[in-house]
Amino acid sequence: MIRVTVDFGYNVHTISIAEATFAQIQTGRPVTLQGQGFPVEGVMEQDKWAFNCGALGAVHVMTDTGREVFDGNLGEAEVVVHGVGEGRQ
Repeated sequence: MIRVTVDFGYNVHTISIAEATFAQIQTGRPVTLQGQGFPVEGVMEQDKWAFNCGALGAVHVMTDTGREVFDGNLGEAEVVVHGVGEGRQ
């Protein structure tokens, strides 16, 4: 599994992605995934992650209520990818 984390100050959100799906993202294919959700003011909101939608390398995280969570790029410092190139046993 590959973990992608977006960090923009006071909020950090992470999604786990199958390696095959992340390989598709790396080729530039637009992929939209559902995250695990997170609480906002005591209510759970479902997060959606869109990769390569609108631009190559783009990462856009939003909720099903329309809340904009993050808008950036896989190459930016605010986005960390865990698991790529790490040793497997």
